[in-house]
Amino acid sequence: MRPPELEPISRVRTGDLFSYTKKSPASPSRRGSWIVLALIALLYVAVSFAPVIFDDNEGLYAASVREMHDAHNWLVPLSNGFPRVQKPPLVYWTMLVSTTLLGENEFALRLPNALATVGWIVATYLLMRRVGGERFGLTSAAALASMLGVWIFTHLVQPEPFLACFVSLALWCLVEARFEMRPAARWYWLCWMFLGLGAMSKGLHGALWPLGVVGLLAGFFPTWRPWLRPLLSLRGVLIFAVIVVPWYAYMAAKFPHFLSAHFVNEQMGAALNARYPSDARQLPLLQFYGQHLLFWMPWTLLLPGAIWAALRVAPKANDVNWTAPEIDAVRLLECWVVLVLVSVAFSMRQDYYSMSCWGVVAGFLVFPWTLRQAADVHVPRWFLLGPCLLLAVVGVAALVFATHLLHPATSAALAAPIAERDTFMDALSGISPNLWNHLIVLFFAFGGALLIGGCFASYLVRRGQNSRALLMLAGTMAVPVVLATCGFTIMSPYFSLEQGARGINRELAVHPDALVACEAAPNTASSLIYYLNARIHWVNAPFDNQYAQHVLGLGHDYYWNDAGLESAWHAPTPVFLIVEDDRLPYWRARLAPVRLLAREGTRDVLVNR
Repeated sequence: MRPPELEPISRVRTGDLFSYTKKSPASPSRRGSWIVLALIALLYVAVSFAPVIFDDNEGLYAASVREMHDAHNWLVPLSNGFPRVQKPPLVYWTMLVSTTLLGENEFALRLPNALATVGWIVATYLLMRRVGGERFGLTSAAALASMLGVWIFTHLVQPEPFLACFVSLALWCLVEARFEMRPAARWYWLCWMFLGLGAMSKGLHGALWPLGVVGLLAGFFPTWRPWLRPLLSLRGVLIFAVIVVPWYAYMAAKFPHFLSAHFVNEQMGAALNARYPSDARQLPLLQFYGQHLLFWMPWTLLLPGAIWAALRVAPKANDVNWTAPEIDAVRLLECWVVLVLVSVAFSMRQDYYSMSCWGVVAGFLVFPWTLRQAADVHVPRWFLLGPCLLLAVVGVAALVFATHLLHPATSAALAAPIAERDTFMDALSGISPNLWNHLIVLFFAFGGALLIGGCFASYLVRRGQNSRALLMLAGTMAVPVVLATCGFTIMSPYFSLEQGARGINRELAVHPDALVACEAAPNTASSLIYYLNARIHWVNAPFDNQYAQHVLGLGHDYYWNDAGLESAWHAPTPVFLIVEDDRLPYWRARLAPVRLLAREGTRDVLVNR
């Protein structure tokens, strides 16, 4: 079904607020935009070489990929030898292809994540370019790529970049269809394809979020309805089913109660914070929303100007002669942000749960500086000049902080235990001044980059070159990205057990019958699963919070209490035990004799021989 023909859209309007065809002389060329996007892609791919694999999501995905390779089974994700069915398999499959082609190494494991992030940035460019023109699209994409939170949460392997990419592409297809008087059916078929890929990346909300946006548009904005009806096509639903159904049918036939465990307990449980038993700590609601101001840095500094401009643009919508497609596209973006930010409030909130709509946030933050002057909305220069100068001041503060670190402080511990550093803010607060001293050189480089970039961007603002100033800010953030990669590498002993695992592997080559135990939950020591050449016994860890154990009853022998560990420790077989520093006195007293084999961050490797 096609929407009825409406009035032709004027292709040249000097009064359009968001002009998508007519360029001003200062607008970038399309070729220039793609060159900038290529540089962004090069940066994200280049920094994927480091650091080592970290604990939590990254280690769980990397370990599963390694075990799927070893088992020659690409259909069933595994963890420590048992099925891991929390997430659909698309991310695993991309990592399997990458490691098959490039070998089993950190770069090959992270490359698909980097490419998905680049796809998300490009999707943001395509969407915003259609909504507001070349300059708006490029600036929005550059702002998204240089957000602090985007780099942090996309550098470590997890499904969020894939989800954000496919959701963005699905909604871009709808916007493209809306700008055509008689939209081609391919836009709706592509939309269903991206819905299927999004669902196979992290879960059904990869399709439900875009479909929820469609529902809001149809319910509240009648002008959208003629362009949404063709989405309800049998061919589109079949495309979605071909992508999604085969793997789920295979898993349902192979494992009992898989569908209820996967959809009800895992996905619906996460969406409603009702997973049983809970395997993660929900962030407080105010902290979840408040820390977004940090994740969107440095672009959060533009928020006052964006709000100021938005309050003045809305009443002028009729005066600036917006086209109907432009108005409808903006409504889609608004529904998208509202749906995501409201729905995650009821979920098992984690730092990165709202990431899929951050491209819209980037566009909102930069839109005052990409408006055509004909729109008669003149944003005071200080709304942009102030943030540029403030960025330079932050650079000076970083230089002062680095100078202060030259005089070491004393602290009883370098970092809190890994289990107490499971969120972004906990990770920052759990690091002592002594540990920050290791990053002195990086802080000097960081401060210098922000000082120079902020000053140069301020100069461009004073010359009236606002778009170039925004791109300068985005380019300046490339330096912290590289420095943060170096910082992750330096700090890796506090977030990964790579060195300890390699040390144990050397011992296992001599004593292949040795046992390895770790006093932790599997997710807080998941890098050990990836790097270790042996199965792991978990000490004092909850047994029944994973499908393989709770439903299938597998792996009882790999979960020990204190008595089970003590019995194995005093047997003739060598036993290696990984514990936190603060637990070392307890185990020394209980398991004597104990030999300290290695220390990595806040964790110690003990051996009974």
